[in-house]
Amino acid sequence: TFGARLSESQVIRHKLVDMDRRINATRAWMEQLAYRVDQGDKPIAQLAECKVQASLTMEFCAREASQILGGASYLRGNPVERIYREVRVNAIGGGSEEIMRDLAARQLGI
Repeated sequence: TFGARLSESQVIRHKLVDMDRRINATRAWMEQLAYRVDQGDKPIAQLAECKVQASLTMEFCAREASQILGGASYLRGNPVERIYREVRVNAIGGGSEEIMRDLAARQLGI
């Protein structure tokens, strides 16, 4: 896209739409679960699954943003560089994906 806006590239637009779709789906699920918790429900399995989904969404978006920006995404101070670096830390905080999957499986009786 040398000299052109990134959004003029169909591939870039598709990446951005995929990122937006995953973020919106994860956010909607989180809001639905928050409502259920506010109502007194304890959807433990779904909360664990949603945490895994949120981690995967963040990882996907960081990777796609890094692909879009190329080498500039690795420069210190670039928000994408920081997010990409923190993705794994955030995935582990509060329970790793494996622990969350095991918790969900136990809650589902499997």
